[in-house]
Amino acid sequence: MTELREKLLKEEFQKQKNTKDFPVEALLDISEDESKFLKELGLETIENLANNWNEHYEKMIKKIPKERVNSWIAASRLLSLEETEKVTTGAKIIMVGIDNAGKTSLSIALKHRGALSLLFQKLYALTPTRGLLRSKIEVFGLDVHMHELGGQSIYREDYLTNPQQYFIGTDIIIFVIDVQAKDRFEESFEYLKQITNVTNALKLKVPWKIFFHKSDPDYEIDEKSTEVFSSIIDYMSNNCPFFNPAKDFFRTSVKIRSSILGAFSHIFREISLIEQGIQEASQQVAEQLNADFFGLYDSRSNVCFAQYKTDEKYIDIAHNAYYEAIETIVNIREPFLRIRRYTLDDDINEIFILRDLQFGGDIYIMAVLTQDEEMARNLDQDAVQEVIENQLRDWIEFRGYAAFPLD
Repeated sequence: MTELREKLLKEEFQKQKNTKDFPVEALLDISEDESKFLKELGLETIENLANNWNEHYEKMIKKIPKERVNSWIAASRLLSLEETEKVTTGAKIIMVGIDNAGKTSLSIALKHRGALSLLFQKLYALTPTRGLLRSKIEVFGLDVHMHELGGQSIYREDYLTNPQQYFIGTDIIIFVIDVQAKDRFEESFEYLKQITNVTNALKLKVPWKIFFHKSDPDYEIDEKSTEVFSSIIDYMSNNCPFFNPAKDFFRTSVKIRSSILGAFSHIFREISLIEQGIQEASQQVAEQLNADFFGLYDSRSNVCFAQYKTDEKYIDIAHNAYYEAIETIVNIREPFLRIRRYTLDDDINEIFILRDLQFGGDIYIMAVLTQDEEMARNLDQDAVQEVIENQLRDWIEFRGYAAFPLD
């Protein structure tokens, strides 16, 4: 079969303009007998197989092992994608869950900069996602491809039948659960088990994150729901080696945008290649600024990719303050400075500072929480930028090389 493939490749390469026009045996692991059988069904090319497999699926799996057929279909569908559709650089994140779990709302809320009322207007106009929805954002120099898998049952079957097409090459899987849909907990849990089974069968070494979404501030989670959520975390801990119950589940709500920003910031920092270096540099900058919190946000995605805090409580305070301040900025490309005072429950006064920074022509946003009023009053913006550049120099130089082609 190797000689046949080599011969076909030599003869066909010059004639065929697109990969999808190649005969199936040239690019897939198919024997001569299997090739003849596919030709009898009219599935001679990659494109034929990708587009018409469903008409002949039952015939194929009666004669050929189902696993082989599924792998051919998945490969042919990937090979027949247009070049603009292929994920060739950066990272890939999949968001999955049953319908109406809130997957699309998470993506929209993450990138939204306007008032909360405008965000709700966008969300009210949403319709169910049909099949696979792709989007891309750039986060600290890395292209992040978001793949949202529509959760209606008609589409779920395809993900489970052809998992190679959807899950191969994934860097993070996010499973979204609607905490308010009590009558669908069992359905959601069962779907989670099905997805973990197929990814384990593919031997994918992919980290998992669980979002307990729609955890709105005015919604109380009862004891029975808590038991279900604990069972889900226990199941993931026992069945997914790349799930850490201490840090891989999040409570999120579009009404608390800091919860979404915090969850995605954690994930994006994890998939970056220099997370540890950024963390150490952030601590050094915070100490030089005498800050309880220091964060650098990506102006395009709102993600906080560099962060240091002296106490966990400052994270939500800073993220909420960031969203409140960013709503007042009309043009993110113009220089800006926002300063606001916060009084915490223990009567501690924190001064929040938000300002723009530019590295290599790109705009980033610095956020600082400090009790040092003198530092806040006498803040030298140029000196601050110099401090950050000195400490994050390795990252600044690296970011130009972060989006690299895959072999």
